[in-house]
Amino acid sequence: MTPPGPGLLTSEWIKLRSVRSTYLTLLVAMAAATVVGILDYHSLDGSWDTMTAPERARIDPVRYGFSGGFYFAILALGTLGVLATGSEYSSGLIRTTFTATPHRGAVLTAKAVITGALTLAVGELLAFTTYLLGRSALSGRHLAMGLADPGVFRAVASTGLFLSVMALLGLALGAILRSQAGAIATLFGLFFVLPMLASTLDNWSTTPGTWTLQSAFEALSGTVARPGTDTPSPGLAFAVCGVYLAALGGLAAILVKRRDA
Repeated sequence: MTPPGPGLLTSEWIKLRSVRSTYLTLLVAMAAATVVGILDYHSLDGSWDTMTAPERARIDPVRYGFSGGFYFAILALGTLGVLATGSEYSSGLIRTTFTATPHRGAVLTAKAVITGALTLAVGELLAFTTYLLGRSALSGRHLAMGLADPGVFRAVASTGLFLSVMALLGLALGAILRSQAGAIATLFGLFFVLPMLASTLDNWSTTPGTWTLQSAFEALSGTVARPGTDTPSPGLAFAVCGVYLAALGGLAAILVKRRDA
């Protein structure tokens, strides 16, 4: 794939920051992740005294804040990725882009670089902010949440990275389907519906569930292994993300080059 030049990268950055939908999706992601995350942490703090010893043992204090709110953030940043490609196809402006830059692979690469860099920065900011807020909320419980503790830094950093992965998958789907609604629905299905379908096969094998994006997120955002579940190891979870990125990104690159704008 042709590497993009500085001018093309600048052009894609201007496109991304010049539309209101970018700021709206980022605002939704930030509000959902931090507000819901801190509410979850305070809920844990309030219910800690009533928990039994086995219940406390199952609690992963880092993962606890990366649940409900971050699922909204995942979809918000995934939608941002869809808009980075899908909006140009929907409006017809993609023809102008390809006329100005005939190397279509370079255009797609530039979009991926800009979108990936922005969402990685935002994702890491949300992950570490939520972690710090949670550490403050649970400080009275003396729960081990220091970044130097086993698995903590990896879990927090990987959570931010996963948000960027979802944005890049959304970008690829936008290029593949050339429909914003279709790409967002497909992204929703991959993250939420596919794990439910995979769970119906648990009586035969847990392997399908292990290879879903939701299971990968649960593994990457946690510090405690969950044996007997579909949750893979962190190493396998990184591999799962890589497979999805390679498959959808590769298909997007092929179709962008071969199809008419």
